[in-house]
Amino acid sequence: MLPSKELRELSKRVDICLSGKTAPKGCDIRFRQFYWLMAFDDRGELLSACRLADRLTEQEKKFGRSLPEGLVAIVDSSLKSAPSLEELERRYTKAKGSEGAFQALREKVKAMAGVGQMRLADFLVKTAAKTADPGLARARGILVEAAACDRQVINHAAYARLRKSIDGFIKDHAGHPSGVEVIKPLANVALKYSFDLATTCKEYASTWSSVDTGSDEARKGLRKLSQQLLDHCDAEVARADKKLSRMKPNAYGRLRLQARLGRAQETLDGIRATKSFGVFRPIHAEWRREAAAKLSAQDPQKK
Repeated sequence: MLPSKELRELSKRVDICLSGKTAPKGCDIRFRQFYWLMAFDDRGELLSACRLADRLTEQEKKFGRSLPEGLVAIVDSSLKSAPSLEELERRYTKAKGSEGAFQALREKVKAMAGVGQMRLADFLVKTAAKTADPGLARARGILVEAAACDRQVINHAAYARLRKSIDGFIKDHAGHPSGVEVIKPLANVALKYSFDLATTCKEYASTWSSVDTGSDEARKGLRKLSQQLLDHCDAEVARADKKLSRMKPNAYGRLRLQARLGRAQETLDGIRATKSFGVFRPIHAEWRREAAAKLSAQDPQKK
């Protein structure tokens, strides 16, 4: 369905993506399986989809509502139930970012079918300085953002934003205990659609290890985080390689794994044989560029 009046009205109250121009806020309506609510832009490009199977079915059967009307009703019901999202945000700030106040915010967003997840991520980062532990507050925001990205319809800009958030946290909060959790979604979420995962992770690790922190303890912490990233990356690469070895030639997801493993020629061949639709166009363009650069570096005569 094209963006409906109901979804357009909802987008005025809660951040949801009704246009590619608003990315990465498209995280707020996300991918599911079995029962999908799909939203397209006016050119027919798929923007987002979500599964709210039982709740949307109930809305449709009990009240005769359309899918967008059902989603709006679910979100509005949760928004209006006390305490409001705004009230919970005020309580969080007043409590200086306590664990209880944070969990209350998470439960509220969960009740809203996840709509508002990116709003919560932004709020946590923007108010970090007002909390007892700014590093922890910022880490919470990044992890909420990562969860949204991991469940959304594929969005190149959202992954780029998440990578920037994680990299900025590591550099600004070197040695913070939350760093261990923050780096986990780098390889398996933020770099999920990136070319040559192993090389990219090595670049991040090298950059972090060379950051001038002015503290021996912080430098030691960064070196440890860098090694943990590389270990996590090795595990992801091994999983991708194993999964790819079991796939049939035309299986869905095969091209992504070839790119993830940095197999330049196979990636370029796969792109040539594949029609790039909407959300994949910037991703395929990036793969094409980086795969060609890798081949050129391996054989300068092909430049």
